Amino acid sequence: MTGRILRFWGMVLSIGSAFAYAQVDLESFQQLEFNFVPPGARATAMGGTFLGLADDATAAQTNPAGLVVLARPEVAFEFKVLDYGIERLAARDSLSTLKPTRFGERVASPSFLSVTYPRGPWAVAAFRHEFLRLEDRYTLDMREVPGWWDPDRGQLGRLFKSEGTLELTGVQYGLAVAVRLGRVNVGATARLVQLRVFSSIRRDNCDPIPDLACRQGQTALLFDLDDRATGVGLTGGLILRLSRRLQAAAVGELNPRIRWTDNQMRAQRADGSVHTLEVTEAAMGVPNRVGVGVTYRLRDTFRLAADVLWVQYSRIVDPDARVFSTHSATVTPDRFFVRDRWEFHGGLEYVVFARRTPVALRAGLFVNPERRIHYRPPASGRDFEADAFDFAYNGLPDETNVGVSAGVGTVLRRRLQVDVALSYSKFIRQVATSLVFFP
Repeated sequence: MTGRILRFWGMVLSIGSAFAYAQVDLESFQQLEFNFVPPGARATAMGGTFLGLADDATAAQTNPAGLVVLARPEVAFEFKVLDYGIERLAARDSLSTLKPTRFGERVASPSFLSVTYPRGPWAVAAFRHEFLRLEDRYTLDMREVPGWWDPDRGQLGRLFKSEGTLELTGVQYGLAVAVRLGRVNVGATARLVQLRVFSSIRRDNCDPIPDLACRQGQTALLFDLDDRATGVGLTGGLILRLSRRLQAAAVGELNPRIRWTDNQMRAQRADGSVHTLEVTEAAMGVPNRVGVGVTYRLRDTFRLAADVLWVQYSRIVDPDARVFSTHSATVTPDRFFVRDRWEFHGGLEYVVFARRTPVALRAGLFVNPERRIHYRPPASGRDFEADAFDFAYNGLPDETNVGVSAGVGTVLRRRLQVDVALSYSKFIRQVATSLVFFP
């Protein structure tokens, strides 16, 4: 957004001419952004760093070990607006020019709600966290594949024209517990992870040039997936207080693999009738994560924080996923992959006072690595489809983009903390507002 995150299946190759045209519904999921930025506008403003800080109610999701630092119960709420920029090689000549077209939609939703209750060396919390919300609508022209000439049509071999809609939502419900053990805080969270997907793709067999299937009366192929599924995730964390000013943290997160059972390929006839050709299982693994963080208090009003995470994005791809109607040995599920990535987040917080009211000024920096789905072509024996997928999925360069963030917060009457934040990177821009209420 996924997020950070993704591979669904099935993969769809053309029915008819083995030479001219190929298209997969994987195109919808080639670049998914998992919203792994920790919940709360405070963390967003500090570049997404919060593993080592973890000192408010949002720690229930980010690092449950931080919950025991709370002095009284808290209720936290966040509302987030996300604006996606998803690049695809969509124009007719894009496979040769490698000039992308930008897609993606703007979405807004309540993204986090938690209730935390500390008592002595213990603390418990319950929360709802929306870690993924993505909407995308795109149109791909019939694209020419360089180097492949179709003698029957006197033109370059081409990928079919297609258009698609994707709506993907990931929500988790968690219960966290933490305990203080001397200089070490330890916490754990159990999560119920739910993923809801709606994907609709139309591949035209007749526009702009009819293919064999069109001439036989099949005007289009339709690929539909509308389902939800759940799994269980676990998070463990610890915080070590090294001194009055310095503390370090470590967090590990295990996430489920989700499977949907109603991934349909259908054919549309010239008379408008539609019939099902095949139903397969779609699968996606939510990436696991391991991270370490550190926070240093220069003085009571000035903090620095940084996190380093390893994210197992390769779980997005299921190498055993089934292929729709394939007739090419060079295009198989195990040839699609996503690389695991290291991520860095850093930020600072400086508190000033307007009379007696504290005002926190925050800024951050983070890396946003490329995490698209790629295709691994065979070393030899390549065919049209292998080259087509190589251009379509590997044509854009791998990039590690740097994002920036900033925000401000205050506490009103010692009962309500209000924070706002803005985060900007090449692929995701977001605005977050969060409230923390102290009963």
